[in-house]
Amino acid sequence: MNEGRPRGSRSLAGRPVRISDSSGPAPGTALLLIGCFALALPVAAAPAGPGIDWNLTPERLESECVAAAGEAYARIDRIAGEPESTASDLARLLAVEDTFAELNETVAAHTLLGSVAPDPALRAAGSECRDAVERFAVELAGHPAVYAIATGAATEARVATDRKLAQVYLESGRRAGAPLDAETRGRVTGLLAELGRLQLEFQRALAADRTTIRISAAEAASLPVGLRTSFELDGDQYLVPVTYGAVNREFMARMASPAARRRYQTAFLNRGGPENLQRVQAALKLRREIARLSGYPDWAHYRLDTMMAGTPDRALSLINSVDARLMAKADAEMATLEALKKQAGDGTPFAAWDYGYYQPLLERQRYGVDDAEVRQYFPVDRVIPEVLRIYETLFALRFERLPDGDDEWAPGVRLYAIREADGETPFAYFYLDLEPRDGKFLSPSNFPIRPGRRLPGGGYRPPVSSIIGNGPRRSPDEPAMFGHADLVQFFHEFGHVMHTTLSTAPYATLYGANTRRDFVEAPSQMLENWVWRPEVLQRLSGHFETGEPLPAETVARMASLKRASTGVFWTRQAFLAAYDMTLHLADPDISANEHWFALMPRMTPLPPTPGTMPPASFMPIMGGYDANYYGYLWSRVYAQDLFSVFAAEGIDDAATGRRFRQTILAPGGSREPEQLVREFLGRPVEYEAFYEELGVDEEESVDAHR
Repeated sequence: MNEGRPRGSRSLAGRPVRISDSSGPAPGTALLLIGCFALALPVAAAPAGPGIDWNLTPERLESECVAAAGEAYARIDRIAGEPESTASDLARLLAVEDTFAELNETVAAHTLLGSVAPDPALRAAGSECRDAVERFAVELAGHPAVYAIATGAATEARVATDRKLAQVYLESGRRAGAPLDAETRGRVTGLLAELGRLQLEFQRALAADRTTIRISAAEAASLPVGLRTSFELDGDQYLVPVTYGAVNREFMARMASPAARRRYQTAFLNRGGPENLQRVQAALKLRREIARLSGYPDWAHYRLDTMMAGTPDRALSLINSVDARLMAKADAEMATLEALKKQAGDGTPFAAWDYGYYQPLLERQRYGVDDAEVRQYFPVDRVIPEVLRIYETLFALRFERLPDGDDEWAPGVRLYAIREADGETPFAYFYLDLEPRDGKFLSPSNFPIRPGRRLPGGGYRPPVSSIIGNGPRRSPDEPAMFGHADLVQFFHEFGHVMHTTLSTAPYATLYGANTRRDFVEAPSQMLENWVWRPEVLQRLSGHFETGEPLPAETVARMASLKRASTGVFWTRQAFLAAYDMTLHLADPDISANEHWFALMPRMTPLPPTPGTMPPASFMPIMGGYDANYYGYLWSRVYAQDLFSVFAAEGIDDAATGRRFRQTILAPGGSREPEQLVREFLGRPVEYEAFYEELGVDEEESVDAHR
């Protein structure tokens, strides 16, 4: 791939030429150092659409990425290498910001194709391009001259957004080793490079995992016909893909054979294998060393230095409070399921692989809610347009399908323009890519493709976002259909699309979801509340055969399920958050797998699965949420308090929706989340709505946010 490259060019397969004396890490670290740069991939806009050229060959992709990276390195060298420049430090910092934004604009398609291209060769080339851009981001963060420029800019800036931009560069530089002596800085960036490589290898191993289990025809008999016929037949056995999402949930809910459930659960928690477990262990050691060299006692303190929580103690206070308040409820829920299992004639101890079967059975028997029946009312082709209409109303927008953008990088891709409700000119775009296929991220998730930004010569670069993943599969006899959990997830991810397209922040570094990492989930978590409201569920539903909406009595029963299993769910979430945090507070020689099995029984009644290695597939600790999983709890506090305003004013209240858009979404990272929330609520955040959501007494809880 690198043969015949001209002398002096930068090879994607090798290490690019360094900026000045800085060297930096590769994959995965840009997220923790400079906001969400790794996912912010801008490109010049065209009148008919976002103007992104997806028609790339591996050779062209590599060549263009090499050229773009080379130009960006040269520009930074010129900006940073002019100590006697007559330009102000603020002007120079803005030139640095524009350089990185323009690099991302040039390679928007190139980097995203590393995650979504059907062609393995194109994915490999795109992945190398993404590595190169992320290395550039880290080297930029650790560049001592850029750090000095940001220091000066912080003093010079008179506009709040300029001061905030300088602050982010200083925070990034401090954690990338910019203030350190040259030798120590070199060690830090070298270790970050190794950490990035490990994280990318971990992610690639999971993305490439196509584990299956075999089930007999007799075992398959309990499965719905649509699910069963979607599996490949190998002789007289079915091959069941072991994956995350709808297939996992439906298989476990309907598989009557405990032995088959156990095989599936064990295979699921062994994805990634010993190699990924070794990568986790190596990452823990690298993180501790990076933190120590950077002046922090451990990786948890290093990471939380730029989070809302600020310290691990504040995060753990919330985690432990949630776990303590919900443990009794979780125990009661598990006791009910254990009794149900005995009533079914199975007197064996309740196992991990029983939960996914007996909890849905309880929902069918006690609440009269059968997810297999419910999903028939949520065909994907009906739900998506209805979800878009809800968001149009809420935020005074208009979405338009752009057929010219269909199948841009793969069959099934769809492109939409975003306009103001009363406007004609699109100001943003988003793609939906939900068709199941090999070679892309398994669970539908938001991938920001480029942030919006003000151009230095005037004008504005419109943002582009997306939801990409393997959505529900269609069967020979039925269309693709959302279960309620899938619906909640899609509504949540589209909330991220709104956060990454409705911002008005002027700089890419501050745009959209480039805010404090433990606040990022709050807007989307707040919006999840919509798909628990009876009026919304009826509006979204329409039986795939008759078009009839979900019966009102079924909708009411579904709403009653919202808190039916919050004890088990949230104690498990508290366990995962505590596991992540304590893993990064502990001695780096700790066994990640042994720690999992030691901590889990102390924090949730849900039993562990013996003979497995869950950390080998626990993506958050190797995918940007390391020492930050607590953020799902932390941001939920804000989410539920924010929703309390909609609950009072009405979920369709246009004025409240407009105010949420302007106050919470538009500023992006240009202001601190605490300020935005206080402005929207008219007061500091409170816990009442959060603990009401969890089904516990707020007065007995610990307020970790104060």
